[in-house]
Amino acid sequence: MKTLNRKLIIKALLLIPFTLIIQSNTGSGRLSSQKLKEESWKFPQKDTLCIETLGKTKVIISGSNSGEIRIKLQYIARAEEQFEMKEKPEAIYLKENIMNHDSQRPTQTYFEEWTWIISVPDGTYIKCIGGSSDFEVTDFNGFFKADYGFGRFVFDNVDGSIDIFLAQLYAQIHNSKGSFRLSSAGGAIRATGLTITGNSSFSTGMGIIKISLARPPESDLFVGSSFNRAQVRFKGHPVRGYFEFIAMADEGRIISPYRFDKEEIFMDNIKNYRNSSDFGKKSEYKRNSFTKGNSKPKITLKTVTGTAQLIK
Repeated sequence: MKTLNRKLIIKALLLIPFTLIIQSNTGSGRLSSQKLKEESWKFPQKDTLCIETLGKTKVIISGSNSGEIRIKLQYIARAEEQFEMKEKPEAIYLKENIMNHDSQRPTQTYFEEWTWIISVPDGTYIKCIGGSSDFEVTDFNGFFKADYGFGRFVFDNVDGSIDIFLAQLYAQIHNSKGSFRLSSAGGAIRATGLTITGNSSFSTGMGIIKISLARPPESDLFVGSSFNRAQVRFKGHPVRGYFEFIAMADEGRIISPYRFDKEEIFMDNIKNYRNSSDFGKKSEYKRNSFTKGNSKPKITLKTVTGTAQLIK
């Protein structure tokens, strides 16, 4: 009897791992659907790369001197998550699709295990649209444009043009130069080691913006946060140009290390509408300005009820 019991215990112990494996696989879907897959493509150099992504897709983009566009996709295959890729003479089109979309399931829960890894030659124009995604762009020399509902963007060592419009934007820019236009309703925009060589604008409604420069701007710069902080830091570099600070009178705050040459009050449209009767109404704003050296470039820091701040 003791021998029989011992044999049963041994068999039970041997069966436990197998049982756990089956339960794990059946609980998370088909076994084959849980394997990480990888596909890759190569294309000759094109003028444009168009990307449309959804959910939690991650996109990693880098510059390359290979003279071709290289695309790699790492993903877990699921029936409802599909993509299509088209090559045309001047462009590559990459698009994600949700099949039989579940109206009860948030779009942001799709494509949780999808990563696009892309390298492009210098001068490529990259256009991105979609609901949401995370982007990392490094060592890129070209033109980047994105229009999303929600997104996180990290740029490092970029030379060219960045144009982003999002409802909710979280962006970091490091050691980059060129022209920049970033706009959002909320979120945060932070830049360090930035070189402005073309007219640039950073604006948000509820978000915070902090810009730290690698050298004095060569072109006009606008930094504005309606209800939070709009900050420009020169990091000890020469402060040159015409500087203008705008804030709602008795509401917004202006901080400058330099005395103003001119201070004035003017009327502008109110920005915080309580009801339809507020449309068309005006409020008092203050505009303070000074000039250091030449009157160019023009650097504008603007807020409504937040803070517009210049730091040496």
